[in-house]
Amino acid sequence: MAKRRPFGWGKGIVPVIILVGVFFVIASVYSDTDLHGMRPDILMIDLPAIPGGEKMPAVQFLHDVHTQRVQEKKNCSTCHLEKDQRFVFKFMRLDNGAIETDMAIYHENCIGCHVETEASGEKAGPITGDCRSCHRTQTGMGSSWRPLSFDKSLHYRHESATVILPEDAGDTVNCSACHHTYDKSAQKTVYTRGEEGSCRYCHKEEKTEDASSIRSASHDACVNCHQTLMNQKKTAGPIECAGCHSAEEQAGIKVVASVPRMKRNQPDAVLLASWITGQETDAKKVAQQMDPVVFNHEVHEGANASCQSCHHETLKKCSDCHTENGDQDGGQVQLAQAMHSRTSTKSCIGCHKEAQKNKNCAGCHASMPDKPFADENCRQCHRLDRAALGPWPMNKTAKSELAIEAVKVSAGNFVKPTDEQIPEKVVIDVLADQYEGAQFPHRQVFRGIESRIGDNGMARYFHDKKTTLCMGCHHNSPASLQPPKCASCHGEAFKGSLDERPGLMGAYHGQCIKCHQKMGIKDPAATDCGKCHKEKLSSK
Repeated sequence: MAKRRPFGWGKGIVPVIILVGVFFVIASVYSDTDLHGMRPDILMIDLPAIPGGEKMPAVQFLHDVHTQRVQEKKNCSTCHLEKDQRFVFKFMRLDNGAIETDMAIYHENCIGCHVETEASGEKAGPITGDCRSCHRTQTGMGSSWRPLSFDKSLHYRHESATVILPEDAGDTVNCSACHHTYDKSAQKTVYTRGEEGSCRYCHKEEKTEDASSIRSASHDACVNCHQTLMNQKKTAGPIECAGCHSAEEQAGIKVVASVPRMKRNQPDAVLLASWITGQETDAKKVAQQMDPVVFNHEVHEGANASCQSCHHETLKKCSDCHTENGDQDGGQVQLAQAMHSRTSTKSCIGCHKEAQKNKNCAGCHASMPDKPFADENCRQCHRLDRAALGPWPMNKTAKSELAIEAVKVSAGNFVKPTDEQIPEKVVIDVLADQYEGAQFPHRQVFRGIESRIGDNGMARYFHDKKTTLCMGCHHNSPASLQPPKCASCHGEAFKGSLDERPGLMGAYHGQCIKCHQKMGIKDPAATDCGKCHKEKLSSK
C-alpha cells in the first residue's frame, strides 16, 4: 500500500483539494453533537476557486461546536489573531490575502488541530484526504439563525451597565463606549456627543468603502467586549452564536419593563409641515398647503422598538431627505409619498395599517374594505387650525410650543356613546323558516370592542367620534348612530349582487365569523352554529 502523502500546498496538489479550506465537524466525529435539523451557528466558508482549479461545494462550519470544545482550555485566540488588544474575526489572519494563501491557512491549521486533538486521544474532525467530509452539497442541516433585535430594552441594559466603561472617565453615561463616527481627515473613529445613531446608519448589510458590514461591526464590537469582560471575570453577554441568534436564547433575554426615554435632543412634539419655517412662506403659499399634522413624537417613541423604526437611514428630520419635490438623498421619494405610502412600514399610513393587524383591531379592520387614497379623510390627521399659525416664517421655538400645546388639546378626546344610543339587542332572523332568530347582544359586543381600545393612544385618537366604532360593522354606510340595516345593502340571504357584495347570510357570517377569528374570541366559537342559531322544534 502506498504511503499517504503529508498534507501540503504546492504545484502538484490534485485539483480536488484546490478549494475552500477544511473547517467543519461531521456526525461521525462528534457523536454527542446533533448535526441534523436546524442550527443557529452555521457559517459558510466559501472562498473563490483558484483560476483553473475545480470548485468544490462550500463548507458548513459549526462555530458553537468548536467554541465549546476549546472554551475550557483556551479562548478566541485559538482561531483568531489579535490587533490592538482586540480579536480580528477572520480565521488565523488579520486580513484576506491571496486565494492560495487563505486556503492554505484553513487547510493547514484546521487539519493540524484535528491531528493534534486526535493524537491526544480525543475525537476530532477530518484530516488530510477526507475532503468530502467537509465539502458536501447536502448535510441534513439547515440554519435556524435569527437576527437579534437590539431594541430599547437591550440598549438600556448596555447603557446602564456599570461594567461597560465610557471613553471619558468623567462621563456619567457610557454612550462613548460604543457609538462613534468616522473622521476621514484623521482616518479613525471618534465619539461626538449628540450625534449618536443606529449602527446600521453607517454599517450596511454589505461592506462599503467607508464602513464594514453590520455583521462584522457587531461581532468586532460586541463579541470582543463580551470576551474582554469574561477575561476580567465580569458579567458579560454571550460569545457563542446561539447566545444571540437562537430563538430559545432570545426568548430568555431579560426585558426591562420600563425603559427610560432615550434623550438625543429630540422634540416631544412636532408639526409635520416643512413649509411653516420656510424663508419664503407667505399668505399665498399658506393657502396652497394642507393643514399641519400634529405629531406626538414622545408617544411614537414609546410605541416603537427603536428610532430606526421611522428614521430608517439617519436621525435627520424626514423632510431633510424626503423633500417636497424629491431629492437624491431620499431616493427621489417625495415627502408626501414617504408619509402616505401604504406599502412601507416606515410611512405613517403604512405603519398604522400594520398596527391594525393587532387582534384588538383586526376584528373590525380586517373586514373593512380598503379605501382608495382619494377617499381617505385627510382631516383626520391634517386637523390643526391654520389660524393658530404665524407670523411667517415661524421660528423653531414657536413651532415647537404650538405642537406641544396642540398635543395636549387632542389628548383624551375619545368620546363614548351612551347606553341609550346603542340598541341592547338585535334579532337576526333571515333564516326564520328553519331557525329561531339569533339574539345578537349588540350593546355588549359594542362595549367589548370599545374596551379593547383601552389606553392605546393611536386608537383613542382615530376613534374620537361617537360613530367611529359603528363603522367597524356598518362599514359602507354613512357615519351615524342609527345606520341602515344590513339588508339595505345586502340582498337575498344566499345570493350575491352584480357588484360582488355577498348576500345577507354571507354578509352576516363573513362579518361575525371573521371578527371572532381575528380577535381570538373562543366563546362562542366561530364555527359553533348552534350557539347562535337554535333549530326550530318540529310542529309535527
